[in-house]
Amino acid sequence: MKNKVVLLVFCFSCSVFLYGQEEQKETVVTSAQNTKNTALSIGAFMGGGSLIGADFEFLIPKMRLGLQVGAGISSVGAGINYHLKDNINSSFISLQYFYQQFGDNHFASWLGPMYIYRAKKLFQAGIGVGSLVEKGPKWYTQKEKAQKVSASLIFNVGVYF
Repeated sequence: MKNKVVLLVFCFSCSVFLYGQEEQKETVVTSAQNTKNTALSIGAFMGGGSLIGADFEFLIPKMRLGLQVGAGISSVGAGINYHLKDNINSSFISLQYFYQQFGDNHFASWLGPMYIYRAKKLFQAGIGVGSLVEKGPKWYTQKEKAQKVSASLIFNVGVYF
């Protein structure tokens, strides 16, 4: 009789353990299917380095690659992002292109790497270095100090949804 009770308790324990594992797998699959692949960022020095701008990003989850385009009051930009995790709300390393000002007011175009920190919700901030790609007409009307610059600090701060 004692052996039957021990066997019954053992079988019950195994079934609870196995059932618990099955539930966990279903939860993981469900959360993976609900993952968002797009983000909209709004803030200072976004959208190509504009004072106020916005960026839209689309993420390819399995590859961790994101494609980003943006526009602001006086600029446009684009980027190729590599996320450190498989989700859109993770921090990432990016190759950014900024085109600042338009027409006769075009100042400069910059290309360079950035690191963007993203909190789990809302906040993001980035910093990087841009190399001068093109000088616009406005570049030559600035003081001599600006004309000697070949690289610039690029940064942004804002919120994302």
